[in-house]
Formats: sequence, C-alpha cells, structure tokens
Amino acid sequence: MRTSRGGVVLKRFQLAVVAKEKEYTRRLADYIRGSAFGERWQVAAFTHPGACKQYAKQGYAIDLIAAESELLRELRPELSAVPSVALVSKPGEGGGDAELMQFQALPVLLKGLAEQFGRLSGRMGDSPPRSEGAGTRIVTIHSATGGVGKTTLALHLSNAAAARGQKTFYLNMERWDTSGLWLHALEPAGELGDGLSELLYELKTGEPDSTKWIAGRRRYHPLLKCDYIAGFRNAEDRLSLEADDAIAIVEAIAGGGQYDLVIVDLDENMTELHAALLAYADRNLWVVNDEPSCAAKQSSLLRFGQQKWGERFSAIMARSLIVRNRSEGNREKAQTAFGVAHAPVPLPDAPEWRRGEHHPLLSSSSYRAAVDQLYTYALGEREAAHAVG
Repeated sequence: MRTSRGGVVLKRFQLAVVAKEKEYTRRLADYIRGSAFGERWQVAAFTHPGACKQYAKQGYAIDLIAAESELLRELRPELSAVPSVALVSKPGEGGGDAELMQFQALPVLLKGLAEQFGRLSGRMGDSPPRSEGAGTRIVTIHSATGGVGKTTLALHLSNAAAARGQKTFYLNMERWDTSGLWLHALEPAGELGDGLSELLYELKTGEPDSTKWIAGRRRYHPLLKCDYIAGFRNAEDRLSLEADDAIAIVEAIAGGGQYDLVIVDLDENMTELHAALLAYADRNLWVVNDEPSCAAKQSSLLRFGQQKWGERFSAIMARSLIVRNRSEGNREKAQTAFGVAHAPVPLPDAPEWRRGEHHPLLSSSSYRAAVDQLYTYALGEREAAHAVG
C-alpha cells in the first residue's frame, strides 16, 4: 500500500507490535495511526505471540516486529527472518537483540523504531519523517551544571541561524526560566499573553490545530530575529511536566513545517523528560567550562545516563557535542574525560558580562563570531549572510 506525501509516492511498511497489556498495544496503535509515523507504517497489534504467528501464516507481510523480550523469543522460530526489536524495561533484557525502552515518550519510541528498522534492514532511506515539518531540525542546549551559559548560547545560536535565513524558534524548557530578562526587555510590562502553560492545556484537551494556535501567539524578537512564546505561567506547570508533554510541545512547534530549526534550552537536570528530548533532537550541545566541579558533574551525568538508558543514551551521545565556554584549559583532557565529540570552537570569555550587571543581547562581537563558527561546525550550514560584529 502506498501513500502520497508532498507529491512523492511512498511505500508503507507493516509493523507488528506484540505486548501483553492490551491497553499498551491499543494506545500505541492509536497514536501511530494519528501521527506522521502512520503515513509510512501500518500497525498490527497483538497481545499473544500465537496471534502474530497466525497473522504471518495467513500471508500478511511484516516488515518489523517490536515485541516484549519474552514474547519475542517465542516468535523467533517462525519469524526469525523478520527484523525485530525487543521492547525492554531496562537495558540488557533483550539478550543481545536490538532493544528499545518500552515505556518512554511515544514519539521517541517511534523514532527509535524507524532508526532500528533502517539499521536492521539496510533501508535507511525508508525511515519515516519525524513530523509534518520533516525539514525542521531540533537542537538542544544542555549541561550538567547551572550557570555555565546555556541560555546565552541558545539565544546567540538562534541569531546565528537567523543570519543564514533560517526560520528559527527558541523554546525555553528550564524549570526556572530566566530568558525573559533578554526576550521581554523590549516588550511592555504585562503584555506577554498566552505561553507554554496554555499551549500544554490546548494539547491535553485535543486542540485540533496547534500550528494555528502557535501562529496566533508566537512573538518575533526583532534583535534575535527568531520566534518564541512566553514560558510557563507558573512553576508548577513546568515542574509537573512529563516527557510525553515535552515532546508534544516540541512536535506542535516543529510539526507545522513553519520552522527550519527549533532550539530547545534545557536546565541542568537529567530525568526521563531530558532523556526524551535529547533522544528526539538531531543535535545536542553540552556546555561546560574549565571548573573542576563542572567537569566532574558532566562526567557523572554521562555515567548516569549510560547506566540508566544504555544503548538509548549511547545514541544520544553520538549526536552530541561538548562545547567549552570561557575555556582556557586542556581540551584533550576534556575529550578523554567526557567520551563525547568535542566542538573545536571554544566560546570566549566576555569580561563585560562578568561585572554583575545584566548584559544586553549580542553585545560581545567575539562571542557572536565564535557562536557563528560553532553553528557552521555543528549544523553544517553555509556562512552567515552578513558579517558578525
């Protein structure tokens, strides 16, 4: 069966999901049918391996099996030739099979299934688009330590993208959002309007057109030349945010195809929410400095991530870069300690920003130039359309 997307005829593949809980298979199947993943995949859900075997015996093709590890072993004798992924509750349960965490944000799970299908079948070009905005790239800015300059980098990176004609959206997902010090400086007090709290409410209550909702409430920053919306109206909305909700917010922004780039500014924690967003992103930039405590915390975060999420976190690390801010130390030592690719563009210290005063946006020409080079290296973009300075 084929479907047309953007004038291109695409083959649809068959996914068989095998899990004991009927509610899990129902929820996953319903989500797939209503998502962009469903444009490329049909799904058949089973709660017993015998039913899946019978389905195959009746002549129905199966391109990929996603099954709980115990059930996958029962499927093996008859369906060993079909690419398969074990759905596990903790790393290592797959017994050597390709595996994905069963209970995680559904968009992240589907992205993982598409990647595994490409790897197992050798059909990388057949991986389905992430969303309607298939050309939209997601970049996260993260660190194990607070106060290392994540938000400053994220805002400058947004500007660097705009200088290349990229339609960019800046999204702050920190628990304690301070980006308003810069973003709202040009706005009249009390006129922020609807923001992430209201968007989350709309998504949870089934807003039929989130793209239209965002278009009516987004703001354009004339200096950064990027869009954004106001943050969470109260801290409780952010503190209670779950991984699925965070992914839904990013999808709502990226899914309309209005943006080339979404830059997600994260806080320094490492929860399932953070792991989901890092796994969902195309590129992760981890900001560090030369303080010994910063290096120790970053190393601890990476060890924790590998222990908790295993292969899933290894995939995150493969799409990540260490970015050194205010750095004068030994880069080679840092590379060995972190085990993550290192961006060869350090961000310079801006003495004018360290006087205890609130600094204006884009006020350091040396920092802007370094971020411009970092953007070119990290995202492979052409040079900016105008000089930085």
